[in-house]
Amino acid sequence: MRRRLLAPVLAWCAVAVLLLGTPAGAQTQADRLYLSYGISGGGSLEAGGGVHVKERRTLELRVPLPPLVLGRTYLLPSVGYETRWIGADVPDAGPDSVERQFHRIQLGLTAVRPVAPRWLLVGGVTASTRTDFQSSFDLTLDTSWVAFAMARYQFEDSPGLGLTFGLVALWPFDKLPVVPMLSLTYNQGPYILEVGLPRLTLLRRLGDSVELGLVGALDMQVLRTRFEPELQAMGASYLRETQVRVGPTVNVHLGRDLWLSSSVGLSLINDYALLDRERNSLEVPGLDMGPAPYGRVVLGWRPRPPARAKSARPAP
Repeated sequence: MRRRLLAPVLAWCAVAVLLLGTPAGAQTQADRLYLSYGISGGGSLEAGGGVHVKERRTLELRVPLPPLVLGRTYLLPSVGYETRWIGADVPDAGPDSVERQFHRIQLGLTAVRPVAPRWLLVGGVTASTRTDFQSSFDLTLDTSWVAFAMARYQFEDSPGLGLTFGLVALWPFDKLPVVPMLSLTYNQGPYILEVGLPRLTLLRRLGDSVELGLVGALDMQVLRTRFEPELQAMGASYLRETQVRVGPTVNVHLGRDLWLSSSVGLSLINDYALLDRERNSLEVPGLDMGPAPYGRVVLGWRPRPPARAKSARPAP
């Protein structure tokens, strides 16, 4: 009975991590462990002046830790690491003055408790530390916190169909301290559908080894870094990068619950903003780059759910 109950709980851990941890790295919500590498093209900023954003690269690793069971409550820790390379060619600047490599370390703890055959209550907290390991580290300025409380309802008359809703609190926050969250998932037969923020997944299975479809994601990063003296005089302390990506994808089953996913598409939105120490925008115009191509490869571990027992006899 416990094993049968633990399977959907662990699956929901992946949902919580993907909904609350940015960026949305896994290809589907069923991928619990993954390693991804992505490349986004560069371009010129609308502000002109000869500023050209270089090609951006991202490497991300997400690892779930063994769960802890306390009665009917499941504690699900997780750890993640990401490194991101960002640079720009600026006239009259040194060759390395505007190249940065950022690192993000994330620790999370999620508590899940089934309260009814179709309902799960979920709450937890996630801490993320971002740094370039060049600036002096400040726990207050370089660490962000996310607290969340959600519920998930599984439609029994439509197998594979579930609805997740709740609230997410952010600190420090850029615009809103509390954000409502809503996600709809459907995984039945040949189709996989996941609609919500920060991700969109539409896949169709071709047999047991191939999935074809479309994926999209919202990726927003707030990074504290070293700025040039002119920007420091304006009060700039953070750089906010916003991307909206969409493109076709191919997922191939490698065996032993391993999947290799490849996606090539467009970053439709590539916007930057300068923020002060309180994370308020300095309203500098012309920091939009426009669409750019991107490519991404993900190696993920997607454990198969246990087969349902054919007997209707309740487990002890």
